[in-house]
Amino acid sequence: MITLGLDTSHKYLVVALINDNNEIIDGISQFCPKKQSEYILVEIDRLCKKNNIKPFDIGSVVITKGPGSYTGVRIAMTVAKVICALRNIPLYTLNTLEFMAEDNCLVLMDARGNRAYYGKFKEGNLIGEVAVDELEKIKDIKEDLPIIGDGSLLNEADNYPELVQKFIQHRNKWHLEENVHTVVPLYLKDASSYMVKK
Repeated sequence: MITLGLDTSHKYLVVALINDNNEIIDGISQFCPKKQSEYILVEIDRLCKKNNIKPFDIGSVVITKGPGSYTGVRIAMTVAKVICALRNIPLYTLNTLEFMAEDNCLVLMDARGNRAYYGKFKEGNLIGEVAVDELEKIKDIKEDLPIIGDGSLLNEADNYPELVQKFIQHRNKWHLEENVHTVVPLYLKDASSYMVKK
């Protein structure tokens, strides 16, 4: 059976097809900020047809659940919940920052309003918790860790590694959801905060 991997929580649309041997069959990581909803179903269909995969070949879905874009997180989650509910197949979730992480890094994602979501990783393990804070405060705790994600927030280069492979790299962090109907995005701030403009 095939596992479908989906991430729409930030600037990229990530779709992956994963086989039973925990190998990527095919996938895309497409830069399309605020347009993931326009492309997600098109890309799933295209990749499945390209690899001769039928809808009933998909036996599970894994998604990132946030933090991230308020609307973006919901795009993959909605698609996944519909597929899993209709087919009665397992849904796995993965924290977005853990999904993006390298062995030693600071993962940084724009949270708007001069704030960012961040998580510090050492030897692949999250140090403390994923959090949201003002950029000035994050600068003080960055240490010398390389930034994965929106480095431009701290006057460094943006750095998005090969995201399709991240589903495999962090397979041990997939969380099986007991009830697809009760899965909700991980938000680190109240809904009104997402409307703050830069």
